[in-house]
Amino acid sequence: MALKLSQQNAGAAPVGPEAVKRQTASRAYVIGMPIASAGLWMALLAPALVVLAIKVSEITTPDTRAGALSLVAGVGAAVALLANPFFGRLSDRTTSRFGMRKPWIVGGSLMGLAALFLLGSATEVGTVLVAWVVAQLGFNAALAALVATLPDQAAPSERGRLSGLIGMTLPIGLVSAAFFAQMFDNALQMAVVPGIVGTAVAIAFAFTFKDRVLTEKPAPLNFKEILGSFYFNPRLSPGLGWAWLTKFMVYVGYCAGLLYLPYFFTDHLHVAETQVTSLVFQATLVSSAGTVITSLAGGWISDRIGKRKSMVIMSALIMMAGLVVIATSTGTGQVLIGQGILGLGLGIFSAVDVALITDLLPRNQSENAKTFGVFNIAQALPQSLVPAIAFPVIAFGGYPALFLGGAAVGIIGALLVTRIKGVK
Repeated sequence: MALKLSQQNAGAAPVGPEAVKRQTASRAYVIGMPIASAGLWMALLAPALVVLAIKVSEITTPDTRAGALSLVAGVGAAVALLANPFFGRLSDRTTSRFGMRKPWIVGGSLMGLAALFLLGSATEVGTVLVAWVVAQLGFNAALAALVATLPDQAAPSERGRLSGLIGMTLPIGLVSAAFFAQMFDNALQMAVVPGIVGTAVAIAFAFTFKDRVLTEKPAPLNFKEILGSFYFNPRLSPGLGWAWLTKFMVYVGYCAGLLYLPYFFTDHLHVAETQVTSLVFQATLVSSAGTVITSLAGGWISDRIGKRKSMVIMSALIMMAGLVVIATSTGTGQVLIGQGILGLGLGIFSAVDVALITDLLPRNQSENAKTFGVFNIAQALPQSLVPAIAFPVIAFGGYPALFLGGAAVGIIGALLVTRIKGVK
């Protein structure tokens, strides 16, 4: 049974798990969904940027703060990696009369905000750790449900455009988090104010669209079902399997250039350590600007031409070209140019990649949020794997070898998208 989404108001509409959306999304959804996504990213990224480091410094000694921060950040990252697909799976199985996604958007946002209050007022490392884990759980639950509204609400012909809007939200959230952080002088305000704003816009969005209601109660969630939250069978969904591998390998290349940029400045270009922070900020700003510029345009173009795979390849090649420019840099100006190119490619890739995944989802729409959560692993896992393999590569050929090797992996990953059948 299809819903006429252009006439949606707040509330929920009953549909079975076999329903497939064909109508266009409402204007309120098109405007509100990206704003809500940016707000949630802002709330989550503000602590990650500065609050954790400041809070840990306040309650530890100079000799122990590095280890304490690594513990908190590392555990939080692991929790985030698992929370997104797990809560996505729960969202797909939710039978609330308010809908499948709304309870998680609202509940997850409030849970995350409460954790930020605890984080900002913590006086022990253990409390900081618990607060950050709870914040990751809450905001990732909200983000998983939020992204899953895209195939629920949007027709295939407009998913590229909407995916482009979504692709803009992470860099916008990042810049917004930095903006709020520099306005205050204590950790509590730095954590809570962006959290309040982000939570408010996410909850407001939840009341602007008519959510799907799952009318058939799913079977009880057992251990096998829980494990199934973190993978899908590539034999049953080969297109999704190739798309996952493409995203994973492209982000391996991206992380190779992102994680070691400060050391590239100091060890390879011999920049003074006092200048590194400013240069990293400039590089982030240039890259984010490029992402915002091309994200919306890339999604819109892919809708117009009706082709996803060719644009995935093109955008990944642009990203990897940026890595090559960085790897061959002889000065900081060339690094910034490379970062700009990297950001331009990332904007297109982020938009078209989401649209491609959405087009490949099973027609019964029974596991949309779970599937998006598994793809979130493809984006997050390289952040843990790249450092594990970077040391021998750097020891053998220096940072340029790491960047060029990452570019090679990304190019191979981009070409794998040609193995996907049934989508242009």
